[in-house]
Amino acid sequence: MIKIFLPLVLILILISCKQPPKSTDVFEPTYPDSIPTIFAPDIISVKGRLEHGISFTPDNQELVFGVLNKDDFSGKIFHSKLGDKNWAKPIVFNPLKDESAFLPYFSADGKSILFAKSSSKTDNYLTNIWVITKKNDHWDNPKKIEAPISSIARESTASMTSDGTIYFSSNRNGNGLADLYFSKLDNGEYLNAERIDSVCTERDEESIFISPDESYMVFSRYVADDNPPDLFISYRGSNRNWTEPKSLNTTINTVDWERRPFVSVDNKFLFFTRLETDGFNLIESDIYWVSTSKVFKPFVYNPLSDITLQVGEQLELQIPLDYFKDIDDKELTLSINQNELEWLEFDSESMKLSGLPNQEGDFELIFTAEDEFSNMTEDKVKIKVKN
Repeated sequence: MIKIFLPLVLILILISCKQPPKSTDVFEPTYPDSIPTIFAPDIISVKGRLEHGISFTPDNQELVFGVLNKDDFSGKIFHSKLGDKNWAKPIVFNPLKDESAFLPYFSADGKSILFAKSSSKTDNYLTNIWVITKKNDHWDNPKKIEAPISSIARESTASMTSDGTIYFSSNRNGNGLADLYFSKLDNGEYLNAERIDSVCTERDEESIFISPDESYMVFSRYVADDNPPDLFISYRGSNRNWTEPKSLNTTINTVDWERRPFVSVDNKFLFFTRLETDGFNLIESDIYWVSTSKVFKPFVYNPLSDITLQVGEQLELQIPLDYFKDIDDKELTLSINQNELEWLEFDSESMKLSGLPNQEGDFELIFTAEDEFSNMTEDKVKIKVKN
């Protein structure tokens, strides 16, 4: 069961109320299924040009993306508007034309763009997080988001929720690894940046996209020394904790580099960058998109506690309606391992679990949630029956 809330909060750099988003039907006459395809070939994704990272305004009428210079690894941000039938030829985003800038992300209201900017003319690796804001249809001068967001270390990507919380990657930990952090906005000031310990590992995590309602995140992780980065997803439960990140399927994650995710405002499409190398040199980098039908899966939102009872003691348990959730499916099908626990009954309509245990022992109750796309997720609950 899904209930998504998008609070409208006036914050320092997001000053306009959000308008109802338009459907992503404006993208193209044909759409990808669960197999990724190159987005807008020869317009946005051009052979021989290293595109990386794309973001759309909430009404899907404008987009920005980055282009990497393979010679000095500087970056330029390109901008395009949607025409009658297709995207206009992208041009360098004029307010940042003289900057080495990377990885643009529109804010939830489309009035600001977060991006990474080189810290010096000679070092394009070391970057900080900047923002540029539109006022009265005019882009203001870009501003660096100072500490606790930017630091003397490298901050490479940043994405913002509807209430102004910024999620970003940084290698400020001192061990050379990129980790994921967030910082909340309070009375116009950003609070201390907190590392997301439940998501971060001994590997690099970066390229983070946070959903506007903060219900899920997609990011890239370098899973092994001999394996380039793949995309992972993590959901936020009722206790505000993040679920264990899961790797996206093998049609998305390949032997190439998958990074820079972005999800359309209606949660129907995932965009990401696929980078090809020969081990030493950059060969090609394009922006792909794919249906989220196999990206979003049921997840445990409101977990159950283990159960202890006596032989002959009647069990009556109301299962929370929000036990499982799914980002793109409000009606999930729940079932249990009925054959292994014959004394248990589960009424999926009333969400009630009942039974009369007739023997002592330790049992494992497995709930399975399935969505309309046949994605399934299990959750195990231990039942201890005492004599």
